[in-house]
Amino acid sequence: MTRLYIWEPNEQVARKLEDLLQKEAYELCFMKETDGFPETPETEDEPQLVLMDARMRWSVCRPLLEQCQKRGYMLLFITADKNMSEHLRALYAGRCDVVTLPLNARVLKTKLAALTATPGTGELQVDEQERVALLDGRRVELTAQETALLIALLEKPDTPVSREQLLRKAWGYQSMGETRTVDVHVQRLRKKLGGEYIETVYKCGYRLKLA
Repeated sequence: MTRLYIWEPNEQVARKLEDLLQKEAYELCFMKETDGFPETPETEDEPQLVLMDARMRWSVCRPLLEQCQKRGYMLLFITADKNMSEHLRALYAGRCDVVTLPLNARVLKTKLAALTATPGTGELQVDEQERVALLDGRRVELTAQETALLIALLEKPDTPVSREQLLRKAWGYQSMGETRTVDVHVQRLRKKLGGEYIETVYKCGYRLKLA
């Protein structure tokens, strides 16, 4: 079971985290601001995750970040300021991401799952709110239309989806005369995800390959 260390001094936010994650496959370890990491073996079979409120004092955050980096832990920052996201990612050289308040259950669980995903497994999550794809833990920025297209393809992974179906689902078009629009956006999406993930299906449309 993945151990999740949580540094969240705000009691209300801490209770919300516990409610959202208590049924998930994590061993929740709520820490006080003055707590450091417990002594653990140098080699651990399960990945270790840290959830840290970035609103804590820098004198508290800095040594924790240094310990996380040394141990190779994965880190998810909590912030109330969306504009801080890129700054927070730049603070940590390891695998990390940012979740903003107020907490959204789906977004929180998606980001935690993406951090622990094993590279090369083809695991793909989409954060519609932030217009981001999380592919094997890699963050891919998307436009609103690329996000809608990827969500439409994800409804039936590894199954051919016609251009007409994609037009209806991602654009809301009823006319079948705009299929070139799909082709153009698929090419853009391929460049961002990698060419191996979206396959052209002859005389049909496209297939999202995850298996």
